Amino acid sequence: MKLILAAHGMLAEEVVNSAGMVFGQIEDLAVVTFVPGENVETLKAKYKEIIDGYADDSEILFLVDLFGGSPYNAAFETVMEQDRMDVITGLSLPMLIDVVGIRTMEESIKAKEVINKLSDETYIKSCKQLLAGTENETEEEDEL
Repeated sequence: MKLILAAHGMLAEEVVNSAGMVFGQIEDLAVVTFVPGENVETLKAKYKEIIDGYADDSEILFLVDLFGGSPYNAAFETVMEQDRMDVITGLSLPMLIDVVGIRTMEESIKAKEVINKLSDETYIKSCKQLLAGTENETEEEDEL
């Protein structure tokens, strides 16, 4: 499965740089930046150029930053009628690490199946909530 990461500014590029510190070079991954002066049509052209370099039957998964943002809207228009493609929003370092791990473990996974393999737990964590949960567990153990 091929990955295309797209985000506002240099976010996608920097997430890939950070993930490279964990995985080294990540294969079959393309990065699309979205900078001032560009629009959905510019992004669609960038996506098309990348996709045209892939085999016609390649599974392609877009990871984009914001639902409803230009990178998402352009990706959505690109994948709308393509069963071999999907778009997932919320691009982050933990998400990319999960997706690369899933792709490595399940080489034949389809793009549309990846969302079901991602953790049910959110990537957003609160230190205080985690500590409160730990304190509650400790209190319950003390009562036994």
